[in-house]
Amino acid sequence: MRIERTAKTVIAGLMSVACLASVAACGPGSSSNKANTETEAVSTDLGDTKYELKLWDGAGLKTFDDQLIEAFQKKYPNITIKATYDPDNTSQQNGPRIISAADTPDIARITDINSAVRGNHVVNLDAYADAYGWKLPDSQTQVYRVGSDGKIGSGSLYAVPDGVSMTGLYWNKKVAKELGITEAPATVEELEADMKKASDAGKLAMMMPAKEGGTSYIYQALLTNYEGRDTVQDWIIQKDGATFNTDGAVKAARKIKDWQDAGYFSSDALALDGSTALSRFCNGEALFFPSGSWYSASINDALGDDAGWIAFPGEKADSGSAAANAVTAFGIPANAKNKNAAAAFLDFLQSDEARQIAVDNGYPPVGEGETPSTDNQLLGQVLTAYEGLVKTGNTTDYINNATAGMQASAIIPGFQSLIDGTMTPKAFVESIQAQYEKEAK
Repeated sequence: MRIERTAKTVIAGLMSVACLASVAACGPGSSSNKANTETEAVSTDLGDTKYELKLWDGAGLKTFDDQLIEAFQKKYPNITIKATYDPDNTSQQNGPRIISAADTPDIARITDINSAVRGNHVVNLDAYADAYGWKLPDSQTQVYRVGSDGKIGSGSLYAVPDGVSMTGLYWNKKVAKELGITEAPATVEELEADMKKASDAGKLAMMMPAKEGGTSYIYQALLTNYEGRDTVQDWIIQKDGATFNTDGAVKAARKIKDWQDAGYFSSDALALDGSTALSRFCNGEALFFPSGSWYSASINDALGDDAGWIAFPGEKADSGSAAANAVTAFGIPANAKNKNAAAAFLDFLQSDEARQIAVDNGYPPVGEGETPSTDNQLLGQVLTAYEGLVKTGNTTDYINNATAGMQASAIIPGFQSLIDGTMTPKAFVESIQAQYEKEAK
């Protein structure tokens, strides 16, 4: 009998990419490349001065942000925060313009760390990290650090996450029991055996929402298995010499096509979006559903104790992985008028109170410390998995985030062409790398 492994750990996201959370905008005026010339000495002492801050994020995160803001204002009654939100489908493209505006928000979601740092549009947070004593795990901050050479992955900190979203594998324990499966798969080999058992019994093995690029979640897990975490992460953060065109990437693509050919995905997978896939899975129509932690509340409500979650299985037991990133990565635009007060909000995001708010909204928390409690048993599995993944470090950002146009221009059409057979695994991999080279600087 296999031991069920909910590999201790978490997130980024969609919210990550496809689901990748909303980025908001407060509709600033003209853009300006010149940072605010009024220097504000770094200080954690805000005194009794009255501050009115502006915050910008995506519309899909309004409920989460409102709770954070309310709690923050209770702690700092002299600070008022007014939040403005952009539609989720426009926030990514609006981000660079928002933070470079002359009348920029004081606190803003950083949607493109490359352009933000390169254009001097965002504050280096190192002095605040020292002043407050921030201790954030590398796995939660790597993609928000930029070195003096302009490369992402190490160096100074420019944004702080408010919570984490991550991918993983949901499984229906009731369906599994009907198939004679008593434990979650601990390896890819066991996953394939379970899918075959489901398919042979006339049950859909895996709910695959391929319309919006959802195939990328489990593909990325396979890629991490074959190439290793660092190779995948180096490519995402555009490290010199990194490439997607590897044997492991082709092998992972071939595995996805093999599963399609074996009938493990639904016949309408190419037309299946995330919300429809969620509904069907909640109705008990499949054994597995590769997706993100952002669906934990919906699935828990529908399936209760029959709902399970594990990190994506590795080639060996206890080698699970996940794609994960910030729900929102908040930074302080260079033109912000109240930087010290804004930094106090970033500090608050790491507090026990803010961590509990994150969990209450379905997200693994940032920072270190005891994991907050939750009545959602499925989210509890997600939190346990995330906790373990933070320790092993076997998480990456989303491959969909490697460039601004990767999701729409390569991930979605590429996986659809791979699954329908119009593109070979090798051609698929080459198409992803071609888009990357077109955009990466």
